Amino acid sequence: MTNVVNVTQVRDNLSEILGRVKYGEEIVTIEKKGKPYAVIISPEQYEAYQKAAKEKLFAVVDKIQARNTQYSEEEVMKDVTEAVEEVRQEMYERGK
Repeated sequence: MTNVVNVTQVRDNLSEILGRVKYGEEIVTIEKKGKPYAVIISPEQYEAYQKAAKEKLFAVVDKIQARNTQYSEEEVMKDVTEAVEEVRQEMYERGK
């Protein structure tokens, strides 16, 4: 269940909101001037999110590696190094 509260409500009721998040397994979205500003979730929900994100990342990496088995590590590193240098040069030329 997701609840939306504003910054003033959070300031005035932080302890109660934290209890609802922890024990009621609520997700609280904090708004500031009517726009989402932050989200409070329980540690368990955060851990589940991290685990799912990590699994998704590893799946993408595995898929990329499977598509590129015909290239040697040296070729890949050479291409990556060249691409990084091109980006750095462009940023340098723009004064960043």
